[in-house]
Amino acid sequence: MAVTRSHSLSVGIVGLPNAGKSTLFNSITKNSVPAQNFPFTTIDKNVGVIGIPDSRLDKLEAFFKATKKVPSAMTFVDIAGLVKGASQGEGLGNQFLSHIREVDVIMFVLRAFNSENIVHVYDRVDPADDLEIVLSELILRDVETVEKKLGEAKKNSKNLNDKNWVLTQQFYERTLRWLGEGKPAIDMDVKDDEREWLNELWLLTNKRMMYVLNVREGIESSQVEQWVEKLQSMIANDSKNYMLTADVKMIGELSEMNVQEKIEYLSMLEDKPNLMEEVLKVVYDRLNLLTFYTGSEKEVNAWTIARGATIKEASGVIHTDLANGFITADVVNVEKLIEIGGWVSAKEKGLVKNNGRDYLIQDGDYIIIYAN
Repeated sequence: MAVTRSHSLSVGIVGLPNAGKSTLFNSITKNSVPAQNFPFTTIDKNVGVIGIPDSRLDKLEAFFKATKKVPSAMTFVDIAGLVKGASQGEGLGNQFLSHIREVDVIMFVLRAFNSENIVHVYDRVDPADDLEIVLSELILRDVETVEKKLGEAKKNSKNLNDKNWVLTQQFYERTLRWLGEGKPAIDMDVKDDEREWLNELWLLTNKRMMYVLNVREGIESSQVEQWVEKLQSMIANDSKNYMLTADVKMIGELSEMNVQEKIEYLSMLEDKPNLMEEVLKVVYDRLNLLTFYTGSEKEVNAWTIARGATIKEASGVIHTDLANGFITADVVNVEKLIEIGGWVSAKEKGLVKNNGRDYLIQDGDYIIIYAN
């Protein structure tokens, strides 16, 4: 997937009712959406665009004493709880499944805690089974989509001997078999020329996925380990690194604290929990993103682009005219720039490198672009 800038990307938060989706969404976006204790509170999707917390940008702002700070941004979508039969319209499934089509990453929030006050829609705690339910509903909807597409292709085809049509039909049939085995489309092994056919289907499961196991204080670590082991066995190898455990309730409480209160609270804990920053880091890793910087006394900026992008492509993230007129760019690591005392010192020490259009942008690069 080509990525230009993070605020054009979106993360859909999905799971069963009362799994902690809206609480996590509220914490990330600090939007006031309902998170009461009953299914289907989220009647429509809730959307929030957030500025990504960035300690390097904070340092750059302080270094320049900048008038303005512009963080990188990303869109989060809180999608209502799915239940068994959602693909057939159970609960409020039909309208919400369509919301998932619009996102780039699916974040599964999986409940891993007991509570007398917060009901579980199936009256038990089993995050692995919850994942299977939600993923199965997405796969069932994808099966319908591919069957419909295959039927339309057969109906509208005027030449059954057309080689491209035959290959497309075979691909649709292979996709149906794959989905029929309960596997998401994203894990299918496809050739480059088939990738376009797959993308054109707009399948729900042809999206990158990550997993948040929503735990609470007091749960035995051995129980959490068992859940994680079972979940890991259910997902493809290239997705195993995008799972983390987090106390979503604690993340919500911390989001309401000021910096000092947060520091004091965390200092009282024996083990450092995964916080919102760790959740966002997994999102960035899942999208294979990196951050680069520009700035001066007037304004400091964090920009996001996919790993593997050239500096010419990165300049286009800032402004298309910079890409069109790109000549060269001076580059230095932002933390080294701050540590050594500024641009002049960095150049004197040979830390600033001038690069042409094919230079691959690195995470943490501070850049100055020269363009017509």
